[in-house]
Amino acid sequence: MTNRELEARLRQATERAVPDELDAILSRCDSPRKGTVIVMEEKKNTRFGPKAGLWIAAAACAALVLGVAGFGLGAGWQAGNQVASIVSLDVNPSVVLEVNNKEKVLSAQAMNADGTAVLGDMDLKGSPLDVAVNAIVGSMVKNGYLDELANSILITVEDDNVARGQALQQSLTQEVSEALAANAQSGAILAQTVDHSDTALQQKADEYGITLGKATLIQSMVDQNPQLLFEDLAGLTVNELNLLAANNKNTPSQIVSTGTASDDAYIGVDAAKAAAFAHAGVNEADVLALEVDFDYEMGQMVYELDFHVNGVEYEYDVNASTGAIVKFEQDGKNAGQTTQGGQSQGNASSGGQSQSNPVSGGQGTVLTAEQAQQKAFAHAGVDAASATVIKCELDRDDGRQIYEIEFWAGRVEYDYEIDAASGNVLKQEQETHALGLNEVITPDAARDAALAAAGCALSDVWDLDVSEELDEHIPCYEVEFKCNGMEYEYRISAADGSVLDVKQEWD
Repeated sequence: MTNRELEARLRQATERAVPDELDAILSRCDSPRKGTVIVMEEKKNTRFGPKAGLWIAAAACAALVLGVAGFGLGAGWQAGNQVASIVSLDVNPSVVLEVNNKEKVLSAQAMNADGTAVLGDMDLKGSPLDVAVNAIVGSMVKNGYLDELANSILITVEDDNVARGQALQQSLTQEVSEALAANAQSGAILAQTVDHSDTALQQKADEYGITLGKATLIQSMVDQNPQLLFEDLAGLTVNELNLLAANNKNTPSQIVSTGTASDDAYIGVDAAKAAAFAHAGVNEADVLALEVDFDYEMGQMVYELDFHVNGVEYEYDVNASTGAIVKFEQDGKNAGQTTQGGQSQGNASSGGQSQSNPVSGGQGTVLTAEQAQQKAFAHAGVDAASATVIKCELDRDDGRQIYEIEFWAGRVEYDYEIDAASGNVLKQEQETHALGLNEVITPDAARDAALAAAGCALSDVWDLDVSEELDEHIPCYEVEFKCNGMEYEYRISAADGSVLDVKQEWD
């Protein structure tokens, strides 16, 4: 209702409440009295003036009209200040915008220190959403958060109205794309519409100090690949998450991806291939079925390479920043083939050791456990004196006898399968950890730390299990047990026995 319409209604209401009766009153007077002046005595105690009735009636009508109009105005004011959608923009800076149903910004909040730097002294309240988004993206480019080394941005829309949320998601994707182009940037955009009724995920987002949008993206990737850990990914930038999301085993659901994430901050695929091929002692010309993807291992971005050479399958993780070999597996290698460094392993026993003490394994002569270990040590290039053997077992696989050997040297863990008859290396794995065996507490010490934290005695617990998780970014032990009607799950630091995490529930 316009101001003019409101004034007209007020005037009409006033006229109806106090009509002009002067002519009617005079017509009812006797003719001799017409034109006679009648003196009226003034009453001193009258509280209101002679036009009190008029003004009281007018005020009442005005109150009525304004009340009706005010209802409409109040409803409009309330709708204009009610949050209809929440938009978050994540790069590493994270900014959250609350928006009304007219796509006007009600508030802008920085979720971290980088977000504060991006917003600076900008007052975006009341701004159209597209104007605010352009200003934020421009500030991200200006402050170096979006460039040729890291060009990914995550757009998340939270809205109870799914159709409205998805429409807003699409328009924002276009808006951000144009804003990046205007700043001479080739961007990679991840966009999603989420349901903010997921309180458990919101709690997780609050725990790690990230937006619900980033938490949703991470959780979706973890759901696709359980080997990924939420706590590891929470600290990554959106560009790093985008690189990981391009790996088919990590690809999140319900996400719309536009553009390609930049990997210019890393050594590149060619350098990663060269490092893996040199370590495997193979020529690139002989490589078949090569696959290269980004992955996350031991708290670092890695290139994950899978390839075949002469019937042998190789799997390598190469540090994406340094080119160091983080982990490798090899399956099907035969004696006489060259290994790392191009040296032939052949059938000779390692270190000049004699194979004079064979034993019978039921299918002819086999190596002793010590001889099998020496084969593994020689292949790994490890001195026997520096190795700690965890496992050496004679087993049978595909009709032949093999030794399964696990050992550590420094911070590197090795797993081998050795043909018990020929001494050939059938399979190998290698993984570098944050701590070596001589740097970690024992499983019993981890168990005792968990029991002490729970206030339980060893004699009072059951279903006790202690497992090593030394390959995590923070090496730890997982300790599970039941006591006094409760079920406990502890993560104990392998370095100092401190409690990293605990979960408990009624059994």
